Amino acid sequence: MIKYIATIGGLGLAVAFVVVFFVGRSESRQLGEVAQRVGMTQDDLLAMGPRIAAATGATLGSARHVVYMLACSGLSSPDALEAQATRAGALARRQLLSDREAVVAVLAQAGHTATPSLEGC
Repeated sequence: MIKYIATIGGLGLAVAFVVVFFVGRSESRQLGEVAQRVGMTQDDLLAMGPRIAAATGATLGSARHVVYMLACSGLSSPDALEAQATRAGALARRQLLSDREAVVAVLAQAGHTATPSLEGC
């Protein structure tokens, strides 16, 4: 009898984790939608990732994440986006910052307060 109660309790706990995962997950914007915020195409943003990773020594995932957050903020212009992403990637790697912290620092250097702009990113 105790085995059945423990099994049901374990299954209930597993279901609770699944529900919390899907309910607590924040909605992220699609890359195409983010690209439009800075007047670029999705392919332009995707092409930046490998260039930034090669220039900074950051991982490709980190470089793409920095590009995504800068574009999602809408505070970067198409001309400055790659330079800012390169600075953010280098800053994150050099000072062991998270990608978000590096993006906020780079946007602050440019005179923007990025924290409210990165809420949905």
